[in-house]
Amino acid sequence: MKPDLKQKIEIREDTLNKVRRMIISSMNLNVLPEELDPDTTLFTTGLAFDSVDAVVLIVDLETEFGIMISEKESMDALRTINSLVDIVILKLQDNEA
Repeated sequence: MKPDLKQKIEIREDTLNKVRRMIISSMNLNVLPEELDPDTTLFTTGLAFDSVDAVVLIVDLETEFGIMISEKESMDALRTINSLVDIVILKLQDNEA
């Protein structure tokens, strides 16, 4: 495996684990991080987030990762756990540039 691909995979896995732990903490879920499917939806039949949960999670993500997520970006990011990970990684890369 190419070193740059390996690094990208490690960054994604690390970010996914942090996001999972943040969701578990903010929602007071009694599950292990690896039990949360990355494709789980955050609203409706998934984790049943409400608007307050969403705001808390966005603020937590911004604080934890030192990023800023706009309202438009948060609307796209708050679909699934994977979409949250995507926006965090994108924002971290933007900060490095």
